[in-house]
Parts: sequence; structure tokens; C-alpha cells
Amino acid sequence: MEKRLTLIVPIYNTEEYLPKCLDSLIIREDLMPLLEVLLIIDGSPDNAREIAQEYEKKYPQTFRVINKENGGYGSVLKRGIAEGKGKYCKVLDSDDWYDNHSFEKFVEQLKTIDTDVVVTDFVREYVFENRSELYSLPKVKPNKVYDLDKEISELEGAFVMHRLAYKTDVVRQAEIDFPEKIFYTDTLFASLPLFFAKDLYYIDSPLYRYLIGRDGQTVAPATIRKNRKGVETVIRYYYQRYTQHKSQMTEEKRKFILSSIKTFFQMYYKILVHLDFSSAKKELAEWHSFVKKTPEYRVFSDNQISEVLYNILPYFIFRYTSFIWRK
Repeated sequence: MEKRLTLIVPIYNTEEYLPKCLDSLIIREDLMPLLEVLLIIDGSPDNAREIAQEYEKKYPQTFRVINKENGGYGSVLKRGIAEGKGKYCKVLDSDDWYDNHSFEKFVEQLKTIDTDVVVTDFVREYVFENRSELYSLPKVKPNKVYDLDKEISELEGAFVMHRLAYKTDVVRQAEIDFPEKIFYTDTLFASLPLFFAKDLYYIDSPLYRYLIGRDGQTVAPATIRKNRKGVETVIRYYYQRYTQHKSQMTEEKRKFILSSIKTFFQMYYKILVHLDFSSAKKELAEWHSFVKKTPEYRVFSDNQISEVLYNILPYFIFRYTSFIWRK
């Protein structure tokens, strides 16, 4: 039976959360053969491998454990994309989980869907605050096929890793050279296959449950600042691939993707201005020098940046950053 979905589950130091994650994937018996779950142990020093092997033993048609040396998140995605047999490919972090009922319906629907992209809703789970927050797409019509060359402007907010399933062939067509041993490479999985995708289908179901608040989580501001060079590497690679392929895009798709890149460029400015003054001065100058050399410099350097800097910087640093921005 053809696998309809490959789930790539990167596993590193998450043994506490892994059983909940994997239990959420146990669905109706007749649907399990349609599912492939690649449990990729990225040199994890805890007992995650033993936990994963229990699921592989119990559900050998669905779960497969891949044990590898530590290479970081990008190396796991690269391995999963290379080995996946499913028509669609999706990523589930091992400290997150799926709503089981929504997942069962999702796999059922994949039997008949044939678009390059399928997106769903997701929920942020603030488990230590005992609250949840649903992220839906209220302006996007469910159960409609969208032409990404002509209608992509209607899909703001759709291309987030937690929402996305791409056709595996489309992901492979993107030929993503994931940087190893850095964080935030999920951005590339979410963004680069879009260059080649032709159509999208939206299912308004709260599938992905995204844990917020775990110690050491890569989305924590302090962690982002500490690993900022990885962020820069990912942004530069995203922009480089855009410049290679923009001539093959429709004007509407090009504008949509450029707007996404602009958001990342501006985000990186915000990261840098929260450093100590000496580091901020040096790294802002280097980053600004790179941005200024891009053909899209005027797009990236509108008044929003100056406004952001003014609002978040001490005045004496704002004067400096405003000065280099004008140079």
C-alpha cells in the first residue's frame, strides 16, 4: 500500500515528551499502513532511542528508527527527506504532538487530495500557563484549491512549518542544502519548496500542538540571540536561493516571497540591537553592509526599520544605528 504521508520526527534530548508525541500518531488500524513515521535519533544522549524502538517494534509497518551521529536539525531533515516514501512530507518536533482526532481525519483526507501543499491550523500550547491559542486562517477558504502562481497573496500566514505538508517530490525538487549544527533550519523546509509548488489546499482543523515554554527552546529570545549566527546563515541562504529562482516565478509569487524575506531581514536587525553596545555596533554595521549590496535594498530599508529601532533602542544606540542606516 502506498504511503500517503511521511512524518519526520527529529529527536534530541526529548525523552520526557516523546511518548506523548508518538501516542498522538496512533490512529485507526486501517489508516496506519498509509503512514510512515521516521524517528530520527540525532545522537541523543538520553533514553529516547529505547522509547522510539518500542513503537517501532509494536508498529513495524509505520514507525522506523534511524540512529545517526549528531548533526543538528538540518541534518535530520536532510536524512528524512532522502529516505521518506510518502507522497507527502511533514515535520513533527518530538516535544510537540498532534490532536489525534484531527490527525486521523488528516490522513484520511490525504487519500484524495493531490495539491502540492496542504496546510492546517495549529495550536500554541502554553502548558505551564494552562492556556492554548489557536492559529487559524480566517481569510483562507477551506477545501478550496488555490493556484499559488495567481492567488498566493490570499494566503498570508499559511507557510509556517507547523501548518505545512508538502509533496515529497516538491521538497526534493527544492534541493535544500540544510546547514548542519545550527538552529532554525525549519525555516528552509517551510519556505524553499514554495518556489516550486503550484497549488495549495487548506483544511481548517487544529492538527499541530506546539509546546511553548520548555527550557532551552530554540524560540526563546535569549537562545535566539546566543545562536544568532545560525539565524543569519539561514536568512542568507534563503535569500541566495530566492535570487537564483526569482526569474522563474510569477510577479505575484515573487512579491509574496520577497515580503517573507523582508520580514526575516528586519527580524535580524531586531536581534542585533538587543546585544551589548559593542557587539551591536560591529554586527549591525556588518549586516547592514550586506543588506545594502542587495538589489532589493530599497524594499528592505523602508521606514519601518527606523521606527522599530527608535522604539526598542536606547537613544544613544538609536542615533548610531540610524546613522549607519542612512549611509
